Amino acid sequence: MGEMDLDCPLSVLGVAEVLQTKYAFISGGKARNGAPILTFPDVPGIPEITDEQYKKVVTYLCTIPALYEVEKGFVIVMDKRNDGWGTVKSILLKLSAFFPTHIQVVFLLQPVGFFQRAFADFRSKFVKEELEFKVVMCNSHEELFEHIDPSQLTKDLGGDIEYDHKEWIEQRAASEKFSTNINNVTQALDQLAARYEETEIPNDVAGTEALIREHIQGRKELLDDLNSASNHGEILLNCVKGNSQEIPLVKLIHVVALERLLTKLEQNKMQFEMFWGRHENKLRQCLQLRQFEEEFKLIQYASERNLEWLESSMLDVGETYQQVEGLMADFEVFEKKAKI
Repeated sequence: MGEMDLDCPLSVLGVAEVLQTKYAFISGGKARNGAPILTFPDVPGIPEITDEQYKKVVTYLCTIPALYEVEKGFVIVMDKRNDGWGTVKSILLKLSAFFPTHIQVVFLLQPVGFFQRAFADFRSKFVKEELEFKVVMCNSHEELFEHIDPSQLTKDLGGDIEYDHKEWIEQRAASEKFSTNINNVTQALDQLAARYEETEIPNDVAGTEALIREHIQGRKELLDDLNSASNHGEILLNCVKGNSQEIPLVKLIHVVALERLLTKLEQNKMQFEMFWGRHENKLRQCLQLRQFEEEFKLIQYASERNLEWLESSMLDVGETYQQVEGLMADFEVFEKKAKI
């Protein structure tokens, strides 16, 4: 059996062709030791799938439970009461040839009927000699309940879980689309922060003020997108939860995924706002520096002109009392200006 691919690029839409036939599904049920249950339901007449299709669908389904649950391995429930041993053998061989993580045990609700019972010796030999995992044969729901609590099984297995396969696929698709939106917003946040960080600040006040306005507007637009995504996620979460006080086990997978994505979104927003606080402070300080530089240039220019006037004025000491008084008055005015 292969190693678990934790970075599985598959999506529910990518395996929809097989998944919609209800070839296999994850209901959220768990074995008594906490291992997730993967079910191959009793749906006679499903077309035979290729090994590649099988690999894709089981790999995808095995990425849905939490990692700590996946690491325990899976409990497989095969309900083939209305099918034949040929189908059972085909699935068991596929499981034996490839499964992306550990299989703890397979519980098989075996085919019923006279012709199926005739294969008893064959199936016993096949299960014992050709499979590397344990297969427990069950003739009824009651025998299955000896190993798995009914609260963790779907109603078609005599359990309590109300599983709507079409609804599950729709909610999963909505969750994955929201996940893609979150990744896009996160990428946009990172790109904007990197662009702002690398921006060269202009050497003049007007240019710096224009840059600050541009960055503020860019932040506002991105935060609008982020808040819109957050609102959409909250609406989606409420739709999945429904009006019931307790979240149904079958919906818990979607609820946990959406809550995790909303938490990630809030964390990304906080990180960006921390960056923005530092970045805006840097921009404001640079603006103050540019303002100081321009004021300094104006003062420097005025001082140079005043110095030129002073140097030229010192050449004239006045020839009369009135001229001297006029020069002294001019020097007093110059002195006051120089102190400002």
